[in-house]
Amino acid sequence: MKLIKSFIISVFYIFFLCLIQISILNSLFLFLGYYFYIYVIFILVYPYNENRFAFLFLSFLIGCIIDYCMNSGGIHAFSSTLSAFLRLKFLQFFDGKNFINRNDFSIYELPFLRKILYIFSLVVTHHFSLIILEVLKGAIFNKIILFRTIFSSIFTTVLCIIYFFFRKIKH
Repeated sequence: MKLIKSFIISVFYIFFLCLIQISILNSLFLFLGYYFYIYVIFILVYPYNENRFAFLFLSFLIGCIIDYCMNSGGIHAFSSTLSAFLRLKFLQFFDGKNFINRNDFSIYELPFLRKILYIFSLVVTHHFSLIILEVLKGAIFNKIILFRTIFSSIFTTVLCIIYFFFRKIKH
């Protein structure tokens, strides 16, 4: 019963993030030239001790929804699934193996610097795979892939930090 309730709440959260991404943040691309991918927050904050298969499926689902709305051919689905798959490794790297022994671990408990490094690492992984796939799918070859990855990652990381800041104030 808890799994079903958690799954339904996650699906509503996914649709909310996709709505923000598609209706608001994709239009900012026209002005700034870089995308802000707010849906990465779902991958960052999903509880690590929940069902791993459900998490990978939900990460794939959020990527598929974004791909469908942006007509991008599966690159968001791959990048979000890859980030979800590597998330536990990044947590182990930045927090050691301390969190594995605890069932109540939360990303909000990480020290500020480790939290920023964790967020930035996961976001860079997501954006780098996304931009590489975008170039490989036949878009105009852009020689500044690394430049686009870094700046899009910085913008997304700032959005994630703002989210975590307001989330901390709320608690």
